[in-house]
Amino acid sequence: MQLKTILREWQNEKGDLDNLEEVIKEMLINIGSVDEELRDSLIYSTFYQLIENNKLSNSLMVKILDVCLSEEYLFKGIGEQDTDTVFTRSFSSLVIALIVEKDKTKEFLDKQQLEEVYKKTTTYLQSEKDVRGYVEGKGWAHSIAHGADLFESIISHPSNDILHAEEWLNVIKACIWRDTVLQDDEDERLIFAVEAMIEKGLPEEMLVEWVHNFESLLEAKLKEQNRIVFYKYRSNVMNFLKSLYFRLTYLDQNIHTQHQIKKTLKNLHEAMYKRE
Repeated sequence: MQLKTILREWQNEKGDLDNLEEVIKEMLINIGSVDEELRDSLIYSTFYQLIENNKLSNSLMVKILDVCLSEEYLFKGIGEQDTDTVFTRSFSSLVIALIVEKDKTKEFLDKQQLEEVYKKTTTYLQSEKDVRGYVEGKGWAHSIAHGADLFESIISHPSNDILHAEEWLNVIKACIWRDTVLQDDEDERLIFAVEAMIEKGLPEEMLVEWVHNFESLLEAKLKEQNRIVFYKYRSNVMNFLKSLYFRLTYLDQNIHTQHQIKKTLKNLHEAMYKRE
């Protein structure tokens, strides 16, 4: 099977779908390929087209979901850094997001399946250690950004309510709280999840307290006396809070949170440069 040829034909609507399940099996086998064209431009894009255009049955989407949630996909090599397994994890999360999005209108996933998606996604995001963005010669890994896309889809799903807010905020914090500087718009992607929480009715006082808590976290990190590591945590926090502040101003939402972000950024700035 010449997978690339078949997928190019499908994308150009020139090939038939008679061997659909066989091709999808090959797509899943190669979902984490280090060939950027195959992985991203062909496999992921084809999954998007097939799901968006209702070319897959509900039962087939459930099969794909089960595979992508498995230990050999969403959790393949979890905990590793700078290895190619990140591509399998990251692109599995994107396909899961496509299926969760489709369920919002087709409602083919039952309560147990949705709970499994939720639990495994939160576990994955808090366990992912490889936060590289673009990998030279192999393309986008972007695990945090792709995971954020999945997380936003889950939060905004009608089956979820704001009772999970504290856990949601903890997951977002875990994505930010890294000793590697995130530099490929991960903050912007994570804020979509915060927006989804606000739309679900997130109490503003909870968000204000969450923002404020980064000050004490960074103060504790500074006391560990590894200033290089501290700078990395601080960069991630400040970049995220700056992006969140401007997103909230664009949306004209959560004025109290905006004020707290300004206060927190001011305090972090003064605390840093008073020590210099």
